[in-house]
Amino acid sequence: MFRVAVLRIGVLVAALVVASCAADADVESIEANPVGAGQLDPGEPGTDPAATIDWEPCTDAGNAVVELDCATLQVPLDHTDPGGDRIDLALARVPATGSDVIGSLVFNPGGPGASGIDFLANAAVVVPAELAARFDLVAFDPRGVGRSTSLVCDNDLDDEIVLLEEGDDEGWADLVAEAEEFPSTCTDATLELAPWVGTNNAARDLDLIRDAVGDGQLSYVGFSYGTRLGATYAELFPDNVRALVLDGGVKPTDDLDELDLGQAEGFDLAFGNFAAACDAADDCALADVGPTRDVYEGLVAEIADEGTFPANDGRVLTPGELQLGVVAALYSTETWPILADALELADEDQDGSLLQALADTLLGRRPDGTYDNSQVANGFVNCADDPSRPPADEVREAADEAAARSELFDDLLRADTGCIGAPDPVDPLVIGPAAGAAPILVIGTTGDPATPYEWSVELADSLASAVLFSVEGEGHTAFLSIDCVEPVVVDYLVDLEVPSADSGCSDEAAGDVFPPTGDSELDQLIAFFECLRDNGADVPELSAADVLADPSGETLLDALDP
Repeated sequence: MFRVAVLRIGVLVAALVVASCAADADVESIEANPVGAGQLDPGEPGTDPAATIDWEPCTDAGNAVVELDCATLQVPLDHTDPGGDRIDLALARVPATGSDVIGSLVFNPGGPGASGIDFLANAAVVVPAELAARFDLVAFDPRGVGRSTSLVCDNDLDDEIVLLEEGDDEGWADLVAEAEEFPSTCTDATLELAPWVGTNNAARDLDLIRDAVGDGQLSYVGFSYGTRLGATYAELFPDNVRALVLDGGVKPTDDLDELDLGQAEGFDLAFGNFAAACDAADDCALADVGPTRDVYEGLVAEIADEGTFPANDGRVLTPGELQLGVVAALYSTETWPILADALELADEDQDGSLLQALADTLLGRRPDGTYDNSQVANGFVNCADDPSRPPADEVREAADEAAARSELFDDLLRADTGCIGAPDPVDPLVIGPAAGAAPILVIGTTGDPATPYEWSVELADSLASAVLFSVEGEGHTAFLSIDCVEPVVVDYLVDLEVPSADSGCSDEAAGDVFPPTGDSELDQLIAFFECLRDNGADVPELSAADVLADPSGETLLDALDP
């Protein structure tokens, strides 16, 4: 999820032609849309969409770089009762740019709870040109999420990230009481929808989307949780699989506790890799401050004593937000330099602005201070998939076990209340070998913090027709961010060429994580706005926190008059 927001920084830099800004620049010579010329032109689709899809230009999605078509598809609330209540699914597409169109390529960015429509608006710019030419790029907000029939609950997450020390019985009791009370903050419609938002039903929705866009079989790319959705689809509809890319595999289990254990170790591993890279790089912002891990642990102790650090716009950084901000930055090596800057800023000035902006990216905080419903949907979807509802003392034991696996984020993991307060499941996750499905491509990255590499191995082993492609690199998922993966995915999706078993590649850019000051895409974007102001343009001052707070770039682009 977060990876796409980071990629957006590069898109903005290219779109604004940062390097061309100078005191004597000829404004009229700057191209209005210089990024990926043919790739960004929506063009005309090679095939007519199915009659059940009425595509129209989006009014609340897309951006100045990518124009989207939008549509709404009605699906049954309960797929065993197709004549009963129906809910809306919001869809978006970028029509294929070529004439020899294979069909639609459907994306899911993960979460669960992430908006596929917001993802597509950002990702369409970096999708390989051959895929953009041969496929209509399609995404959707799953049931309960975003623009689809949505889950609506109290969702102001400012200062709400809680840490729990070992043995804090009173703190645990407070967390349990809050979890049990949470459903009372939701609308009645949300409580009726919540039991039906699990992955099985999302997979059935996905098959209706396949049919509605006129494809006989599904071509699909799923990241992170999207791998779970894709694997479930293959088990439920094996004959309808054309090609599935499952990038950043989720462990094939319906037990949320098992996922927590793996992630606890994954984020510690990722932080260790970040710290080693930073300590070895002269251009890392912490090079003259001290060993990276010492800086982080010192900040954890300092903010525990102080209570909060000041941040932008009168906000404060809490101890929980500090740890979550670090976790957020570990999702991509593109944010490692930002994390180093954030830790230096907090260490030198007790300024928590950049760490808070990083945390906001995971929580779905919008530029206007409201939050999307991704965290609400995440909890309801995960709990709809998990068949167990253990008592609170067993939930605490599981959280303690996960915390024991982490040296760096144990208090954050210990505060997990699992599915306490969630409705009982009506359709727990279906896991199976997807026997009879066409070959499936599973991609695992060795340094993935959120879906550890071992999970991709297990997912590939669990699927009868899956082939594992291993990527030696850092960050959460690989396609669209690690160059060596692109030709493998393109060949598979276009020509159905499956890589050989036990094949893989290495991220050749992994050694150049910390660029010199001023050379990063983020630095260039900030410099571009400074250049515009120096030349009399009425544009706002820009900081790294401002860019992170606006991952779609909508607010930044709105500030520019071409």
